[in-house]
Amino acid sequence: MTVLLVKLGMWQMSRGAEKEVLLSQMAERSQQEVTALASLPLELKGTRVKLTGQFDTSKSVLLDNQTFEGRVGYRWFLPFRSDNQWILVELGWVAAPATRDTLPTLPTLEGQFSVTGIIDFPSDRVVLAQVETENGWPKRVQSVEIQGLEQASGLSLKPWLIRGDVISDSNGESFSTGAKPIWEPVVMKPEKHYAYAMQWFGLALVVVIGFGLWWRKGRI
Repeated sequence: MTVLLVKLGMWQMSRGAEKEVLLSQMAERSQQEVTALASLPLELKGTRVKLTGQFDTSKSVLLDNQTFEGRVGYRWFLPFRSDNQWILVELGWVAAPATRDTLPTLPTLEGQFSVTGIIDFPSDRVVLAQVETENGWPKRVQSVEIQGLEQASGLSLKPWLIRGDVISDSNGESFSTGAKPIWEPVVMKPEKHYAYAMQWFGLALVVVIGFGLWWRKGRI
């Protein structure tokens, strides 16, 4: 039992260290904004970009079962065309209507926009089944699968996406889509992993002390 608890503590320590390295790398890569797809570095994840182009609002993607401040909703994604290439952009969280039969009303984004955000890859989300409740668009999905969305939309999408945090119009002014950016680089911060590690180590110590007291009492 002691060995198991210590191993769990060490695993949490290693996870915390991995998160620290990831956050440090992302901080370094986000110090300079990339404004053209041709200038992207080899290490894409965590790179901060500011790209200009147009949205295809006829092909909205809604990632199901997303909660924010205790409310159920969706994460809203749109294809974005920049430098003649298509990229999926996460605009943020939108609230779900009262019934599952109704999808949220989404604004139309027409014209030229600038998207500022972080390059990331779709999350490896485990689902029991990939269920699409709409044949057309907007498309409600259980996970973001680029290849599947390419087939459904007829667009050649990049294998990564942009977690958008600022959308600007052609005048350079911030444009509100009504969606709330909620993406974070890591769900659980390194400090929390270290706190869990201390709990496992503490339990291991309790087991050792308890066994020692039991052993001593048995020998008296």
